[in-house]
Amino acid sequence: MAAAAVLAFEWLMRPSSIGAGYAAWTGYRSAAHPDKILVNHRKNGEAAFHPLEFVDGDGQLVPLYPDAEDILRQVPQYGTSIVCRKDGRLFGDGTILAQEVRAVADELELYGFNLDKCRHGGMTELEEQELTEGQGRVLSKHKTSHAYRGYAKETEKRVLKATKKRMGVSSAKAEKEQVENIISEKAKDVFQK
Repeated sequence: MAAAAVLAFEWLMRPSSIGAGYAAWTGYRSAAHPDKILVNHRKNGEAAFHPLEFVDGDGQLVPLYPDAEDILRQVPQYGTSIVCRKDGRLFGDGTILAQEVRAVADELELYGFNLDKCRHGGMTELEEQELTEGQGRVLSKHKTSHAYRGYAKETEKRVLKATKKRMGVSSAKAEKEQVENIISEKAKDVFQK
């Protein structure tokens, strides 16, 4: 069930695609793509290769989804799909998987937790990180702007980032530079007097 949540949040899969087996073990760090996960989107027929790591300028390997991969490493491989029943059968593209996840969440007293919220949370994170629409669409595999824009939630974090950007304060580094400039200008005034 945790793997289903990870697939929905991190790789923006619809619950129906997860339950129908559109994320197979053969697509996770395969021989052909050892640094990627392949997920498919049943609704629009799109395949998405998501990088799991990259090599930085110092030659160091940087994992992009360490927490998600920790979860995937703990998932027993009952069948060809990352998420399936213990007997290897798929949940199907209906609501069975969503109901199972909701039941587990309720047992853990995570009331209101569900796979749709996981996916929508991942989509909202794209917006909160200020990705362009094109960047968000390439990750989510939405074919149209209209379909993609429906996920842009007006969160407090987005409002704060937008306000800071509008007011010329876009990062901690920029804030520090602004403060240093103000102090420097005030110091000049003091020395000139």
